Amino acid sequence: MNEKKSEQDLQIIKKPEGEAEGEKPAAPPEKPRKNVKKEVREWVVSIAVALIAVILIRTFLFTVIKVEGPSMNDTLWEGDRLIVTIADMKINGPQRFDVVITHFPDSDKRYVKRVIALPGETLEIRDGVTYIDGEPLDEPFVTHPSTSDFGPYTVPEGQYMVLGDNRSNSHDSRADDVGPVDEDMIIGKVRFIMWPFSHFGVVE
Repeated sequence: MNEKKSEQDLQIIKKPEGEAEGEKPAAPPEKPRKNVKKEVREWVVSIAVALIAVILIRTFLFTVIKVEGPSMNDTLWEGDRLIVTIADMKINGPQRFDVVITHFPDSDKRYVKRVIALPGETLEIRDGVTYIDGEPLDEPFVTHPSTSDFGPYTVPEGQYMVLGDNRSNSHDSRADDVGPVDEDMIIGKVRFIMWPFSHFGVVE
């Protein structure tokens, strides 16, 4: 009786179908090995494409500039981050009153100024009033007028006079070491203040 019970308690292990006596179980299929060189190459290509895209955007579409100094007060303030468009400047060229990013002669540094006088025009500043070809210019953005006179000065062809809105404290085209700037020195047009949020808005 006990013998039968023990036999019933025994566990019977069945061999998997197709496995013959004495055969080892089949090994699981190997996972395909990762091609390290291929992965590295893909990463390098992805990074290169991203860098090229950034360069193209910054060269032809827009860039971000930080304001340094007080020369554009009260339109812009030191620390403002600006969105500057590039393509439209290359296509349309500078227009009067455009706030632009420009180089100065013999300098790679970028400056933010406003286009005031166009090629062939005569610029003069007297008693804080700006004149173009003898006519006074309406400049509501100038809250700090010039304390010294300038001109008359006729702008050469292909060049522009760029001034800061803070006329009493701006190093610009009135200075002997700056003068008028060539059109190809003007990089782009300032469109928006993106930071800080308290200054956020369109630049006019």
